[in-house]
Amino acid sequence: MRENGAGVNSVYVGMSAKDRILACARDIYLAEGLSGLSLRAVARCAGITAPAIYRHFDDKEDLLWAVCQRGHELFASYLARGLKGATPRERLVATGMGYLDFALEHRPYYVIMFVAPPEHFGLERLAERSADEGGATFQMLVDRVRECVDAGVLSRADPVAHAVVIWGHVHGLVTIEQRLPRDPEARRLLAPPPIATDEQFRALYRRSIEALLDGLAPR
Repeated sequence: MRENGAGVNSVYVGMSAKDRILACARDIYLAEGLSGLSLRAVARCAGITAPAIYRHFDDKEDLLWAVCQRGHELFASYLARGLKGATPRERLVATGMGYLDFALEHRPYYVIMFVAPPEHFGLERLAERSADEGGATFQMLVDRVRECVDAGVLSRADPVAHAVVIWGHVHGLVTIEQRLPRDPEARRLLAPPPIATDEQFRALYRRSIEALLDGLAPR
């Protein structure tokens, strides 16, 4: 069976066959939805034969799960950057900035993980498995919040409740950013001045996290 990437789209050149399959499945789903995602379409995109996919994945749901799992692994690595902070608050802010960096640098995975819930796939096993992975990364935020509560940086409250508020805050801001025009000139013309450029948005995002933490601090 052909599995050498001959004729593959230049976007995927240099990837292993398995990585090409994952990238193609991700991109086809985002472009065409579940109805347009077939193993045959993925094989054409990856430059392999359809049967060759079964060397790596059992079926379409297994393939989609692998896409989600790759996204969660990347996401966890970005949140882990928060561990480099010198204080509990710095570590929590850095975790929030890692959330933004992941969304900006891995937009396709962000959309699949946070904009198009697994339930929309209509695949029950995928939804359950993805929820487990999402719980693990959410726990990373909870751990940083609990550290801040223990240090008196945040008010004495359920760390999970604080974490939900923070996640809702950063997710809302990232959703705004995701809807801005990708063309820099169009963005400068259409976006409000505080977020007209990537640098301005990043600065506003960080200030908003700092302000939110101030609001959650002990009174």
